[in-house]
Amino acid sequence: MRSITSQVAALRAKTEKILHLQETLQSDNRVLRKQNAELESKVAQLENDKKAIEEKYKVLRIAKSLAGDGEKNLAVKLKINELVREIDKCIAQLNK
Repeated sequence: MRSITSQVAALRAKTEKILHLQETLQSDNRVLRKQNAELESKVAQLENDKKAIEEKYKVLRIAKSLAGDGEKNLAVKLKINELVREIDKCIAQLNK
């Protein structure tokens, strides 16, 4: 009889220990999920910042190429005008 009550007591102690461990793990899980969400938000913000910086770099590179010598600048402007005219022709053909 004592053996059974001592086994039940040991089983009860182990069960309580497991339940406490489960609560601890659930709490840790909540904290980790919150940290994960914060880090995902930070990654998204950094990706947006990166895209904005890349776009600024692209604009600066174009501006620098246009700010070159006058002859090169004129050639670039003429090429841009030529491309715009081609685009206008394509749009006109699409509208027909």
